[in-house]
Amino acid sequence: MLTRKEKQVLELRKKGLKQNEIALRLRISQPAVSAFVNNALRKIRDAKKTMELVKDLGIEYEEE
Repeated sequence: MLTRKEKQVLELRKKGLKQNEIALRLRISQPAVSAFVNNALRKIRDAKKTMELVKDLGIEYEEE
């Protein structure tokens, strides 16, 4: 699950803001912006891999 800050950063990236603009808007450092993006993308990749494994194993699940 993404944190509130990770979601905020991704939403601002989606709107086309650059890292320095996001940092200013959220009052965080540019390295923090990079960290939030990298962490969010890692979580998304991990979730995708997990879902592929679940599907391959034929495990039924309910989305929350």
